[in-house]
Amino acid sequence: MSQFELNKNIMYKNFMKKSWKKQKIKSLICGHCQECNKQLMSDEGGWIVTHKKQYFCHNGKDGSCFDNYCELKYKEQQEKQYATNKKR
Repeated sequence: MSQFELNKNIMYKNFMKKSWKKQKIKSLICGHCQECNKQLMSDEGGWIVTHKKQYFCHNGKDGSCFDNYCELKYKEQQEKQYATNKKR
């Protein structure tokens, strides 16, 4: 090999080393679950935001925290209706 070919190969290898760099993904805290107070991260997923900006996770201590919240609100609504019907 001639000197020119060696220099060409060395320059080509040095040039190709840093051709693509993978960006690091940053994980952000998006909020905390209303029921179990678990941190909700941006890269994990599996959480729900209501129209009142309340955050709930799917996999809490006792199942889905959002399902537990909905059941609790439904029971409260049923008790309120029962109490108003009983007064009449």
